[in-house]
Amino acid sequence: MKYDGEAFEADIPPEILAILGDATAPHSQPEQAEQAIAVALQRAPDNLGLRIVAYGFYFYNNRLKEALPHAEACLAIAAGTLGLPGDWRSVSAESADFGVLEQPQRVYLKSLVALGYCRARLGDLEAGEALLRKAASLDPQDQLGATALADLVARRGIDNEDEES
Repeated sequence: MKYDGEAFEADIPPEILAILGDATAPHSQPEQAEQAIAVALQRAPDNLGLRIVAYGFYFYNNRLKEALPHAEACLAIAAGTLGLPGDWRSVSAESADFGVLEQPQRVYLKSLVALGYCRARLGDLEAGEALLRKAASLDPQDQLGATALADLVARRGIDNEDEES
């Protein structure tokens, strides 16, 4: 599979990678890929790399509702690694060093952005914007561009200026 999961391949056990080997064509054979991902998740539900692969599969197949639980799992795994509260609303810029985007911080912020984007695309603009604003507040250099995404969601929620142009 050729998603963000490649960066985390070293964290996926070899036996799980072997199962994912059956999912080499996620776009031309989505049923086969989805089945391989499901089997892998049954064996390693808490594996971050695998959750990233699952999120990517559903996201890039425009199945955002099914991508959400995997983004939520990534957020929870990263929060645990960083010693953060389980509720993202309780996390502040002082909770971890988000100025240095090491793996757990990057995964945490990207998971917030992923959740915000998916929720907004699914019509929950308020929750989407809140998640994106949280990511922006934790990313002092706005390296992930969460502010621009949050602003876009806010504009779509107020009026449709972009569509009228």
